[in-house]
Amino acid sequence: MSSTSTKQKVVIVGSGIYGISTALYMLQDGGYDVTVLDKCETLPAPDAASTAGDYADPQLSKLAIEAVHMWKLPEWEGTYHESGVMCLSATSSSSGTHFVDQAYQNCRSNDLPCEKLQSAQAIREALEARTTVPVGEFEGRVGYMNPTGGWAESGRALAVAIERVKRDGGRVRVGAEVVGLLKEGKRVQGVRLKSGEEVKGDLVLRSPSLCASEGISAPLPDVVATGQSLATIQLTPEEVERYSKNPVIFNLDNGFYLFPPNPDGLIKVATHAAGYTNPIGPESSSSCGDKEPTSVPQTKLTPGAEDGRIPRESLARLRKGLGEHLPELKDREFVSSRLCWYADTPTGDWLIDYHPDYENLFIASGDSGHGFKFTPNIGREILHIIQRKGDPEYTRRWAFGGCPNKDADERYGVRQVLKAEELAGPEDMKA
Repeated sequence: MSSTSTKQKVVIVGSGIYGISTALYMLQDGGYDVTVLDKCETLPAPDAASTAGDYADPQLSKLAIEAVHMWKLPEWEGTYHESGVMCLSATSSSSGTHFVDQAYQNCRSNDLPCEKLQSAQAIREALEARTTVPVGEFEGRVGYMNPTGGWAESGRALAVAIERVKRDGGRVRVGAEVVGLLKEGKRVQGVRLKSGEEVKGDLVLRSPSLCASEGISAPLPDVVATGQSLATIQLTPEEVERYSKNPVIFNLDNGFYLFPPNPDGLIKVATHAAGYTNPIGPESSSSCGDKEPTSVPQTKLTPGAEDGRIPRESLARLRKGLGEHLPELKDREFVSSRLCWYADTPTGDWLIDYHPDYENLFIASGDSGHGFKFTPNIGREILHIIQRKGDPEYTRRWAFGGCPNKDADERYGVRQVLKAEELAGPEDMKA
């Protein structure tokens, strides 16, 4: 173990997935003195979100399977639930069926006991073998069932990780909003807080929702904040018991997915799609040299947006999807809704690399809505790249100007601009 005086001082900006996971691995390494800064007064932030799913990409599939095994370890305090995951697609969607077929093959290659579902009847039978609740018809759909998949309680999992960072000797500061970098030539000496305080470090790791960081002049890869719609329904205790055996169901052709009930008896339905932008920020340069307003997340912490309203057309799609999967619940009132904000890259691959303009500024961003499931192991891969001994394929794909990859993610639809007049109101939440 290194003494405090010889440890490398690291300032991590952002206490989300990448920041906290990296902090854990740095503290386990023993060679780092870690301070995590987050502008939120309460952690985890209210807009943390859980995700689940399998991959058409072989390397991400292997990393995701390892993460599932790690979620089950005692240090994650039971935040992971092995409900199983069912991946589906309409047979009319060539991209959706390609993703399903490749993901199934990757699961089988990693010795997972997945079941191919090649008809609507096979899908219904797989669901009816697990649950007694009415299920949809699933006409024209195919897929597979992965019984070893599941979901994690995102807020509680991040809270557990933050406490582990503190126990391991890291510092986590809330209400510490970073407004700029302290630059000297090609080095960054630290960050400046809104309060005027300067926090110095040998290495600065920025893990923001967007990679358009303050004080960085060079064009960055296209990382765009996109809002994804979700809503919840409340079950009775009797219904929770009946629906508790349901798997996560994810549709690759239209992006609709839903979870089993959580510990509060809520079923979440959502879309993983092209999403919505909120272009109200200052102009920024994309990697193509274009200038356009920055899309800024509109969360429940945003003044005037505390009620978490989502577009009416999204709410209608969520209700339609709910009825197609769990028809007994199609007329239930939605008790809450919100936009879950992704930091989207064009390919779904992440941005994890040193900034080309600075020797000691490291960027970890671009979660693209599928980073959370890797919380137990993504910090290890980030630390390896920081130490310049990362996996060659990850280092190449996640770099500035990295190699495009089409199997990291699958999206439905066309990205739209969020408009206040199109947001759903209280009456729209009713059936």
